[in-house]
Amino acid sequence: MKRLLAVLLLVGLCGCSAAQVRQEFVGYSMNDVKHSRTKQVRDFDMAAPDCFAKIKDVLKDMRAIVRESSRKQYILADNFQNVFRSTIDTTQVGILVTSTGKGKCRAEVASGNIDLAAFVANKIEEDRI
Repeated sequence: MKRLLAVLLLVGLCGCSAAQVRQEFVGYSMNDVKHSRTKQVRDFDMAAPDCFAKIKDVLKDMRAIVRESSRKQYILADNFQNVFRSTIDTTQVGILVTSTGKGKCRAEVASGNIDLAAFVANKIEEDRI
């Protein structure tokens, strides 16, 4: 039994695929956003780091719990039940910010709840970031 646990621990701590498994396990993976067919895409006239910071501000105004990777330019947020009825506190929204040119960027918003993704994307756009 101890050997099995040691092997599982070792496999979980090394390798690229193991890193993805760890991210999926703790709810900190962007695969859903990257591969979603129903993501909401918004383009903005600002540099990606500025857009990233402003999106975080919008999410904090919505009282969402935000986890981020500023190096990889993505945000995972949940706890939207205060501003959106059809959700529970663990329903996540993922936002991926990418640079599309000088002073331009794209924000891709996805969630298992398609209506929540559209709501968050519209809220970000409304606030004229």
